[in-house]
Amino acid sequence: MKLILHCLGKPMAVCILLHFFNSTILLAQRNPLLAAGNSYINITKRVSGGFVQTGDTLEIRTNYYFGSGYNSNNIYRVRYYDSIPLKTAICTGGSNDYLRLITNEGVVMRSYSYAGSDDAGTYTAAPGTGNYQVRINIGATVSAPAAVAGTLSDITGASTVAIGTYRPRLFGGTLITTAFRVRVTGNAGDTIVLAAARLAYKKTSSGADTVITLSPFKILISSAAAPTLCNNSLGNNLSSEYAGTFDSGTVRNRAAAPTYLIPSYDYLNNVSGTVSVYDGSYAIINNTSPLGSTAVNARFQPYCSTAPAVPVTDSCRNRMHGGFWEIMGDHTGTNNAVGNAPARPGNRGGYMLMVNANVVTTEAYRQLVTGLCPDTYYEFSAWVKNICKRCAIDSNSVNTYRPGVYPNLSFSINGLDMYSTGFLDTTGWQKKGFIFKTGPGQTAALLSIRNNASGGGGNDWVLDDLSIGTCGPVMRLNYMPVFLGCGLGTLVNLSDTIKYSFNPTYSWYKWERSTDGGLTWTDPPTPAFGQATPVLVGGFYQYVTNYPPFVAFTADSGHRYRVVVANSLANLSNPSCYFTDGNHTFLRIINCGTVLPTNFISFTGTLTASNKVSLQWLVNGEKDIVQYAVEYSADGSRFTTAGNIKAQQNPLQAMYDYTDAGNALLPAYYRIKMMNAAGLYRYSKTILLSNKYSFSVQGVPNPFTNSISADIILPKDGLVKMWLMDSHGKNVATAQVKMYRGLNKFVSQPLAHLSSGIYVALWEYDGLQVQRKLTKSQ
Repeated sequence: MKLILHCLGKPMAVCILLHFFNSTILLAQRNPLLAAGNSYINITKRVSGGFVQTGDTLEIRTNYYFGSGYNSNNIYRVRYYDSIPLKTAICTGGSNDYLRLITNEGVVMRSYSYAGSDDAGTYTAAPGTGNYQVRINIGATVSAPAAVAGTLSDITGASTVAIGTYRPRLFGGTLITTAFRVRVTGNAGDTIVLAAARLAYKKTSSGADTVITLSPFKILISSAAAPTLCNNSLGNNLSSEYAGTFDSGTVRNRAAAPTYLIPSYDYLNNVSGTVSVYDGSYAIINNTSPLGSTAVNARFQPYCSTAPAVPVTDSCRNRMHGGFWEIMGDHTGTNNAVGNAPARPGNRGGYMLMVNANVVTTEAYRQLVTGLCPDTYYEFSAWVKNICKRCAIDSNSVNTYRPGVYPNLSFSINGLDMYSTGFLDTTGWQKKGFIFKTGPGQTAALLSIRNNASGGGGNDWVLDDLSIGTCGPVMRLNYMPVFLGCGLGTLVNLSDTIKYSFNPTYSWYKWERSTDGGLTWTDPPTPAFGQATPVLVGGFYQYVTNYPPFVAFTADSGHRYRVVVANSLANLSNPSCYFTDGNHTFLRIINCGTVLPTNFISFTGTLTASNKVSLQWLVNGEKDIVQYAVEYSADGSRFTTAGNIKAQQNPLQAMYDYTDAGNALLPAYYRIKMMNAAGLYRYSKTILLSNKYSFSVQGVPNPFTNSISADIILPKDGLVKMWLMDSHGKNVATAQVKMYRGLNKFVSQPLAHLSSGIYVALWEYDGLQVQRKLTKSQ
């Protein structure tokens, strides 16, 4: 990194900082006098985003911003030089067969053919040693370059740029953006290097040249089968900034400074009604409104009004820059495009990174990640959102009230661009990212996210839930969460099915046991580990590992068993490099005593036309059963006896019908109590009858200790998702369960490992959400 300091004595920029970093030269803050950067847009994947692959079309861009006041607002003999990167070929035919000058939105201002002598641009396939293939003359009265157009010193045809007059105009200055298109011809694993671009000009009409040279920018060509996001659970999140959630708080601006500052940007920790997030600045906030407003439907520009009749909550002042940005909250704890509602002042809300992109392409986030595991797949991802639907400006810097520049972010590892998001439309939060694999012995990587699009009139976005975690397998224990047995001796057969997407990865396994409630895990009495041979089943690599059968007694009750997996024997011995999904089998060995030999086969209920309750149950092997008590409850917890039926004493199967003539108030809970002559009894499952079901979550114990249980009622069959978040808004547990119409019992994974404190549980079904604030006790 090279730093040169110039002090100019100007009121808006007392000291100007020349900062060479990656592919960016940036002078000044707020309103820079000079800034430059290079980037690319994957035209083939401009909407979906993705990897650069053989055959893709890339638009290679450079941008140069000259602010008002630079060199007395004039630069002379301006010309641009470049060459086609190796591993690519220049596009020909149709609209691709042109060199362009474009706006920051990509709108073509001027286009020139490849041919020489006919206009101000030319492309020469073989320009000679030391020369350039691409030449564009820039200025108000340009003409064709000389015959040897690739010579850097030649000024033929170049003209003058009057800063602030030459379009596109931007913030009183001029933004020059060049563009040409290439087709990727290299193979997977090759690297494309953007390194040749030069912008030359003179500060006086006959003075020496000033040349802006951009730093190399590298792009990886990926294989067609390159993986995108993990389709299962993630391991420990190595992201900084509170595991990528950016923490939470009751004040709008987060007090703690960022762990990693964005190079060449201003960090603002005092966003308010008088301090806005301007181009080239960012903040960490829990509400994008500068006033902390929660009026998400407040007016946008250009429909603002200062008339007294406009309610305060409807005022454009609630939005950033007086009516442009969305009013919204963060994303942590959700898994959809909507995210969270904005936090009210004084109420706790999750923080997020909010960026107003610089006028030229720059880096926006970086982290040196340590503690990586060798030969392991990781997901590098984040949820991002375009927050400005009205930010566009035309080439005269006049608002057009469209989204304007769409954010387009690229993700890189160790300076190598791996993945781009494509254009982020104003459709809500989107999860973007990719999967990478560490090399043998690799334990660290420099990860970064950069703007591939210019700022100024758009490119305003937020980022949350940044994730750098291992792509874990799906693991399914045959007994989970409890194995129930008798203290006189019960044969325990444990197995775990492991399946994953990428092979070879998690073929090494090891069984572990905990005797202290899951706090510590060690090898069990009979160690069991090894390497399995997975088979491909339904698109996943899968194998089953069995723990050697053993007989468990009362003294074994409370022991827990789990499986950990890794991609090598070395990683299997490193707790930081093996994977477990948190599930385990809990041995519950009880004094069984006398057990009723009769079992419930089924228990169902229906409502008659007159809203009477009709119950049916089926049992097998009745022995010594004397009667059945029908029990009723209005709340699912306090039951009373609604009636009794004498047992049939059928040694095979017996069917029973019962109609509750009491016209019980609906909804109503029912269960059956089976009793023998000695007073021993057994209960059936509990069912819920109602003429109308709605989504609800009931019977959640508070405080909880080892797990969270709930009675969940659904109006129809569907998927129920559950998230548990700690007081910082960090997601500490998730679940996804198929449930059915009526009453369902939900039990979370074991949570004994969580520290005591305040948590928030959130259940979601069919777009509806229910939250409970819970306390964890030891």
